[in-house]
Amino acid sequence: MKHAPALELFLGAPPRGLDARLPDLWHAVDDFIDGEPDWAPKLNNEIAQRLVDCDTEATLEDALVKLGLVYHPPGDGWDSHRAWLAAVANYVDKHLHKTPAA
Repeated sequence: MKHAPALELFLGAPPRGLDARLPDLWHAVDDFIDGEPDWAPKLNNEIAQRLVDCDTEATLEDALVKLGLVYHPPGDGWDSHRAWLAAVANYVDKHLHKTPAA
């Protein structure tokens, strides 16, 4: 499996971290995007690659835990780790490509 430094940094990032509950999850994503401007643009490609590399939910969960994940998306209302990661990637993409206010 390919190294994923942006994803590893995101998954293990305190202070709000991903051990927070769902309302704080998006704050944690925002913190990562704002606090890691060099890594945030790389996150979606690493998420996409991880989703391709991991063909089962168990494989994906194991890979994410090895990268530092302490948050449990299915315990927080997500259907799966895959659905959660796809939502994170979508959120990051929208945040990075939004047009600044005039």
